[in-house]
Amino acid sequence: MNSFTKYVASVLFAIPMIASAAVDLVTNGSFEIDSQASGTWNIYNSLTGWTGSPNIELRNNVAGTAYEGGNFIELDTYSNSSLSQLLVGTPGSYQLSFWYSARPGTGATNDLTFTVDGSAPVTVLNGASNAGSDHKWLNYSTIINFDGNGLLTFNASGISDSYGGSLDMVSFTSPIPESEIYVMLLIGLGLLRFAAHRKKKNI
Repeated sequence: MNSFTKYVASVLFAIPMIASAAVDLVTNGSFEIDSQASGTWNIYNSLTGWTGSPNIELRNNVAGTAYEGGNFIELDTYSNSSLSQLLVGTPGSYQLSFWYSARPGTGATNDLTFTVDGSAPVTVLNGASNAGSDHKWLNYSTIINFDGNGLLTFNASGISDSYGGSLDMVSFTSPIPESEIYVMLLIGLGLLRFAAHRKKKNI
């Protein structure tokens, strides 16, 4: 295989990889940037990328385990609390995704809601309880039309008793537009055709 054919093959091979790439506007969505020793928890005014109102409870293998990594958030510190992050990016369709669970060993006190840029609150834990000894993580995913600048906020909205819902692996991603993928595919096919024509000419 000559160098030109290898180049064409590499372009075609890269297309699926590029198509699957996505830009995540959330900073520290898995809450791992901030150090929290295993078996401990603490309450902070803010975490990397996130602002608490009034504060944020960061846990590591306490009252449940994280969905991914070691750290996760519990919303309902000393009372119902929230955390938010300003998202800034290119306008377009984005996928909001996160994992959530009622706190282990609790009754129906774990209500959890979220808003994007002041939208109507969406409830993902509504009167949910968890009698088990660990989290029962569930994924929430939705497509949001984003104007390029907005505040993502998660709120504890259940009974304000310091036992709240847990949150992990938050992302807000925008895939490469399909139009760009098609352009790259056409370029790749054009290069292949040119390579075939060149090979035939040299025979």
